[in-house]
Amino acid sequence: MKQLFANKQIMIAAVVAGAFAAPAMADVTIYGFISAGVESVKATGATDSAKDVKATTRISDGNSRIGFKGNEDLGNGLKAIWQVEQSLRHFENGGTDENGNTATFATRNSFVGIESADFGKVILGNNDTAYKSLTDIGLNAGINTTADNVGSGAIYSRGETRLKNSVHYFSPTFAGFKAGVSYGVDETRANDTSGDRTNAQRLSIAGNYTLGGLQVAAGWDRQYDKGDYKAATTSNGDDTDFYKLTAGYKFATGTFVGAGYEWGRFDSTTSGSNLKQDDWTVMVGQEFGAAAIKLSYSEVGALKHATDGNEDDYKAKQWVLAGTYDLSKRTQLYAYGTKITNNSRQNVNFGVNGIATASLGAGSNPQAFGIGMKHSF
Repeated sequence: MKQLFANKQIMIAAVVAGAFAAPAMADVTIYGFISAGVESVKATGATDSAKDVKATTRISDGNSRIGFKGNEDLGNGLKAIWQVEQSLRHFENGGTDENGNTATFATRNSFVGIESADFGKVILGNNDTAYKSLTDIGLNAGINTTADNVGSGAIYSRGETRLKNSVHYFSPTFAGFKAGVSYGVDETRANDTSGDRTNAQRLSIAGNYTLGGLQVAAGWDRQYDKGDYKAATTSNGDDTDFYKLTAGYKFATGTFVGAGYEWGRFDSTTSGSNLKQDDWTVMVGQEFGAAAIKLSYSEVGALKHATDGNEDDYKAKQWVLAGTYDLSKRTQLYAYGTKITNNSRQNVNFGVNGIATASLGAGSNPQAFGIGMKHSF
């Protein structure tokens, strides 16, 4: 009897402890999504035909991820905030990509900081720049699929990045306007003698204005003392600047129209003039209840002042047609088709799930179409 009574006391103590512990966990959120599809991809027309990729059927991850975030009330309207987010990319291949790299922790936006409704938030860590986050108004028709057309190695928004070793400030929203600034430090400068400033210091500034269905955003990003820039293989550089302007409008009928323009300038130390190149995209979309369809067209322009004199050879264009159907608030079916046409010296790839990234040849024309399923949690 004494033993039974003792066991009951232990159980009651455990329940009470759990009840007190539960509120401490109430501010922690687990979130993310897992997505995969079957697709057919190929790349033909490369200047070096040996680098063509024959039609291949593959199972592709849809940029899956999982994250943990939370906050603590510090009083007087101030709170501590944190987030740890990591990619689940290539979960369909045991978490290992085609090059043997395995998924690790905090590969995506991960930070610690403070936030207040009055002054906004300040965070430290590895996070999307203000240029990337505030100018994103939904112009990526094939987002998180192989049809993705956004990113530093893609066809549009080539100045965006997730910035390591960085500090960010984002303002609260005032009358529909919000702004942000990001700064990344160069922790390897003293030890880097290669001239390729992969981790060069970076400054990013952007603003976004929203009024009903209207969104307008602008940004500027500078990477200091960069070195070699991928779009200008014939010239080394110093600073790399990007400027971007985007605008979009969603009507009450579920129709969306939008466009974005980006201009890049790359300081040259080996030619008489700085290199310049622009890119742009236009997109239309329409919702039909649980279904939606989107169409976009994008281009990378000529590389002005290219040292080889072949400015138009660096052009590229991409079209994307994508559709989604919501089975529920958290589960979605999707389908897409896309093609990139690169001129003879350009090798733009897809923003997600690129085709043979290590060997895709200049002048190649990657294309893909597929169907998939996404579940958010």
